[in-house]
Amino acid sequence: MTKPRIAILASGSGTTAEAVIHATQNNQLDAEVVLVISNKKDAGVFNRVKECNKTYTLSIKSLYISSKNYPASISENWQPGRQTNLEEVTILDNLKKHSIDLVLLLGYMKLVGDKIVSYYGYRSDYRSPYLANMLNTHPGLLPATKGYYGKQVQTYVLENRLQAGHCLFAVDVDYDGGPVITEHLVEIKDNDTAQTLFERVQSSERSNLPYDINSFIQKQRNNSKGDLNAE
Repeated sequence: MTKPRIAILASGSGTTAEAVIHATQNNQLDAEVVLVISNKKDAGVFNRVKECNKTYTLSIKSLYISSKNYPASISENWQPGRQTNLEEVTILDNLKKHSIDLVLLLGYMKLVGDKIVSYYGYRSDYRSPYLANMLNTHPGLLPATKGYYGKQVQTYVLENRLQAGHCLFAVDVDYDGGPVITEHLVEIKDNDTAQTLFERVQSSERSNLPYDINSFIQKQRNNSKGDLNAE
């Protein structure tokens, strides 16, 4: 059976992306990462991809696609934190060009444009979330921490005495609103700060994510065979 082709969109150091790539080479994840896109020219994820390519003799393509090199038009009502029309179209074109089956947002600090979500994301008419082809990670439980990101989530969790954790969800047009695929709880310690809690959440995420993605792919295959009980 052909392995699903994965694209990763990331903005930061790339530790989670690196964990996913390692998992594809260590029989933890039955898929192949073929494309990594970042909106940050100097993002650490590029160096990690380069090292993984060298270690495993891979040829993962890295692309810098940003509002800086694909700017908004004069007439465009663009806002920072969102993709420009040209940026969005360029990303979508490259996803199609590389025959991507599954898009992973791993610390991608931009709202993904509607064209990409419409093509790869979850839609309300889908009978199952496993028909979606775009997943996002969130360093908290949803919907309790909806709208927060990064270490902000842990600050909010500690201030409001919420359960800490992280989840994987299918992306739809509603920000942080797609169906949750998996979630993992993380214990809060008495001396935790937002930073220490965030570090443990990230560690748990890196450990669990390859298995969660692999489980999602297997359930996708069941859905494609008409098994509506794959969930």
